Amino acid sequence: MKTQDLPHRPACAEWSNRILLLSLLGIVYLTLFPFRFNFAPTLVFHRSPFLLGMTGKHQNYKDTFLNVLLFVPFGFGLCARLRQRGAGRWTSLLLALAFGAVASYTVEFLQFYIPERDSGWDDVVTNAAGSVVGFFLFEMSGGALLEDLSQWESAFTGWLTPGRAALLIGAYFAVWFGISVHFQRDTRLSDWNPQYNLFVGNDATGRNPWRGQVLLLQFWSRPLSEPAIRGIAGREPARDTSAGLLGSYDLMGPSPVRAEGDSLPPLGQDPEQPQRPNAQASEMDGSSWLRTQTPLESLARKIQETSQFTVHVVCAPSALGNANGRIVSLSEPANYANFQLWQEGTNLLFWFRSPLTETRSALVWTVRDVFEAGKVRDIVATYDGSDAFIYLDGNPVPRSYRLSPGAGLLLRRITIKTADLQACVIVYDTLVFLPAGLLIGVAGRKTSRRNIFGVWMLVVWWILPALLLEILLAGVSGRRIWAGNIALSLFFGVAGILLINADRRFKSFPRAS
Repeated sequence: MKTQDLPHRPACAEWSNRILLLSLLGIVYLTLFPFRFNFAPTLVFHRSPFLLGMTGKHQNYKDTFLNVLLFVPFGFGLCARLRQRGAGRWTSLLLALAFGAVASYTVEFLQFYIPERDSGWDDVVTNAAGSVVGFFLFEMSGGALLEDLSQWESAFTGWLTPGRAALLIGAYFAVWFGISVHFQRDTRLSDWNPQYNLFVGNDATGRNPWRGQVLLLQFWSRPLSEPAIRGIAGREPARDTSAGLLGSYDLMGPSPVRAEGDSLPPLGQDPEQPQRPNAQASEMDGSSWLRTQTPLESLARKIQETSQFTVHVVCAPSALGNANGRIVSLSEPANYANFQLWQEGTNLLFWFRSPLTETRSALVWTVRDVFEAGKVRDIVATYDGSDAFIYLDGNPVPRSYRLSPGAGLLLRRITIKTADLQACVIVYDTLVFLPAGLLIGVAGRKTSRRNIFGVWMLVVWWILPALLLEILLAGVSGRRIWAGNIALSLFFGVAGILLINADRRFKSFPRAS
């Protein structure tokens, strides 16, 4: 098939639009992930972001090849649309180069405000070259490729009866539900070691002493609600928080400090030193700290069982500056830990062990500008089986720590940071529900609008999987159900339906078979 015949083939026009839209979606995801922008960067290499400059990373042949490859579908789809609109060959070539350069420059400009990304003119050059390669690919084989795609779509649409569509969509979601459950199980705290001791003011290595006072330390085997956390912080009337309470240490007296109810072993001074008159166990000067002489086996096993916990610490650092010490640590001398809460200058850092986080040190949650020398802070860190939250003096820290199936999937391919975890939710929902929307959109062509039952079946296939997946993941992890997750899934489902029918008039969708 010759490219000049494309204007007379509506099906080919549909596929050129889809290729162009999908290529733009791929460019956005692959270049702007994790979609976390900081519009007040320090201009180290460039006087102005509009100038870009040269990238600070070392370019190799692989990077160059990938930069070119990324824009090949864009150039292909763009030139298909241009030729279908009657543009000449040279005009299409020049516009492919120009639009490729503009699209790449836009991406590089936005990357300048993403801390993890590096922007430069060399990427613009290679991306624009990829768009030109897409033009030549279209000129050489575009007609035949679009013709084949349109024929395959016609054959698939003809084969797809309502019954087959229902079975295919059901099988598709069944596979993804199984994959999602597999990845969600990685967020459970199944690998907590029950043989680790509790340390306050250091960890088991003895190399990370902390200076300050710890006034209160409590553990629960469940996530506390926000009203309960406000209550223990004194911001609201106290609520009953005895359910799931594993132990409470009041550190205002001399050591050894015994847990309330003797449910946990006592905290004693380490290394042992003569008790000073009027000394309090909560005072740590970096030369000594507190530890249990036996492991917190019952605590670790209970948290393993529920895969949920809450830690409440009331503390006041005595120093900032180069301070870098563990406030609370459940650890052992080989530098392994189940849980750690520590200070780094004015920042609070939080980490706990799970199959996802134990080999990914980047998944440390850093909360900035928490500490002031001598100022008492009420800190609550809680985990519900999938999502973690931190509260300071009863107030929630805005960004949550989300261990979703998307995080489990991406962590097997790339290294991500804590701030990227929300973006993993978006990527995963796109992978699951955008193709599902494409399938539902094709199935919709087989249903007449007068067939009320068929129309409602399509609506059910769009809505029900989003609800079921969220309920399933909440059941596996124990976390709450997020309406935002359901809305995101529905959005990408609609995007797929609209994408596959982008060139069809509204009155023809759905239409009778």
